[in-house]
This record gives sequence, structure tokens and C-alpha cells, in this order.
Amino acid sequence: MFWGADAFDEMLAELAKDFHVVAVDIHGHGASGYRDTMTLEGITEDFYLLLEKLSLRKVIWLGCSIGGRIGMHLALAHPEAIDSLILMSTTARPDPPEIKEPMSRLWELFRAGHREDIADSSMKFFFAPKTYRHRPELIEKYKKELIGRKEADGMFATALADFNRSDIGGAISRINAPTLVIVGRDDPTTPPAVAEFIAGQIPNARLEIIEDANHLVAIEKPREVTKLAREFLLGAA
Repeated sequence: MFWGADAFDEMLAELAKDFHVVAVDIHGHGASGYRDTMTLEGITEDFYLLLEKLSLRKVIWLGCSIGGRIGMHLALAHPEAIDSLILMSTTARPDPPEIKEPMSRLWELFRAGHREDIADSSMKFFFAPKTYRHRPELIEKYKKELIGRKEADGMFATALADFNRSDIGGAISRINAPTLVIVGRDDPTTPPAVAEFIAGQIPNARLEIIEDANHLVAIEKPREVTKLAREFLLGAA
């Protein structure tokens, strides 16, 4: 993603009424540092060490996009650390060429400083057509934030680690944590079929498809996502 954990403030503020919420920026985003060369497995281990340092045991992991992939990796590598998973707009497999190639080009242009040139085309990967029609101010807000980013190397390093990730599609059937899978109906990068695969592989996982939402489903539909998350977690508890 091009944004830090604060992009989910509206949803997290609601969940904080019932749960202890710790919001962490992914590597190279917000306040988090990064290494020039990273892998998704290495990033996952960093988060595991953070959980250890904070003495957090059996956490509910809520992750969007790369955050969801980190959650699945954590549940596989350190099942004792995960109580349950909420996976939004994510996939367990590498991106197909028709997704990876245009996204890679956008990230290269972003790193090179051509942010105004890619702002409009980038937003189409994140927001649904209905959001464009009825909430243009939301599109404009995130477009301005993308253009205004001053530091890009860390975000690019994380994106590169994510693009070069391994395929864990055949392994996620070993995940035993209760899992909620959420996807926007209009998401072109992780479409409903991808979410259906995850929900079908993880035992007893629950799938929810949200209408008129794209990749940033929790930003476009925070009330709907919060309601689903709260119901799922209270039920799991």
C-alpha cells in the first residue's frame, strides 16, 4: 500500500471500543524503518519479534493486502502467536502477470518521483466506481496523500519484497486459527475468486464480499467491515 496504519483510523477507533488495538506501520511506511533488501518471510519474522517484545500472545491479526499475507505467514510459521485472522483484500499466491506488471510499473514511477503522473491511474486500483461517483472527496484525499509522499525508497523496498513473494496457496490449509476473509466486489488485484480460494483452503474460514468496494475496502466501507469484524471476533471469543 501507499499508506500507513492511520489510513484505517476510522475502523480501528470503533474496534478499540471492544478490543485492545495496536496499529503498526508496515516496513517503509509511516513511522517504520526498513532494510534495502527484504523478503516477505523476513518481514513476517520482524512482526513476530515485535509481538514478542510487546509480550503479546495469541493476537487477533487484522491485515489488508500485504498485511493479510503477513498474517497468513505468521499463522503458518508461529501458530502459537495467532488467535484469529481477519484477512482483507489479500491473496496467498503470487500476482498473475496481468496484475504484477502494471503494478510494478506504477511503483517504479512512484519511486522515480512521477507521482502526479500516476495518481489518477493508481486510484483505480484502490477505489470502486461507485466511490468515484458518490465520494469524490475521498478519492481526492488519497490522491493528494500519494502525490505528497516525500520518501519512497522504503515503500518501494517493501513492495518489491511483496511482489517477489513465495506461493503459500498449498500451505494455508494448515492454518487452524478462526479466519474471516473480506474482499470488495470490485477489487481487480485480489478479486472475490482469490478470496474464495483462501476461504476454501483455510478450515472453517468465513468469506464476506462487500458490494461497491475495491482494494481499500476498510476505507470505502468502514462501518460494514467493522460490523463484520466485531461479529466475527465476538463469535470466535
